[in-house]
Amino acid sequence: MGKPVNDKPMISTKRDKKNGKIWSHLRKKWLDETPEESVRQEYLCVLVNEYGFALDQIDEELEVTERGSGHARADFVIWRTAQEKSENKNALIVVECKSDNMTICKEDYGQGDNCAQLTGARFFVTHNTRETKYWRVIHDRMPKTLEEIDNIPHADASEKEIEALIAKLKVFKEDEFADLLHQCHNVIRNREKLDPAAAVDEIAKILFLKVYVERQMRDF
Repeated sequence: MGKPVNDKPMISTKRDKKNGKIWSHLRKKWLDETPEESVRQEYLCVLVNEYGFALDQIDEELEVTERGSGHARADFVIWRTAQEKSENKNALIVVECKSDNMTICKEDYGQGDNCAQLTGARFFVTHNTRETKYWRVIHDRMPKTLEEIDNIPHADASEKEIEALIAKLKVFKEDEFADLLHQCHNVIRNREKLDPAAAVDEIAKILFLKVYVERQMRDF
């Protein structure tokens, strides 16, 4: 089982390669090892072994239904404690996994996003083995939105640490920001048939408006 993390036993991915099966520690049964199921069960080990969550804090393939027609199913839903899970309190984290042939894009994760909204979760994770992205769920806006952040809390995080994570948006690295500007420049240049210098001017106008609006919202 490995060494314990915060006194919680570690788990490992179990496979029956002969029969094409993979073990679900949460559902306590063998499942067909599809590409997405493999990603899901491997990430469960990360949640338990690296983040310190116990199995009794987590639910798998949970379908959440709202009054009316609202419903969603999430790969993993995680609560602060096992007791909060048993009492059907608001969740802490919702995780949606995809197979490796998908690029992480929040528009592709509508089902998990809906589940994050319906469960009241403060964090949403999109994951495959190529990349993992973390989002804070903004519940007090219309429409409700996701904003990318750096990470999710560990199981033993204090409420102060959780609030700090929620407040901290993902910081773009210099090369990521340069690449994004380059993409924007190409779109404006090609669609508007502008020369490169004029396209740069348009980007500067957009950035100025973005900063202005964000300052106005903050002051409001």
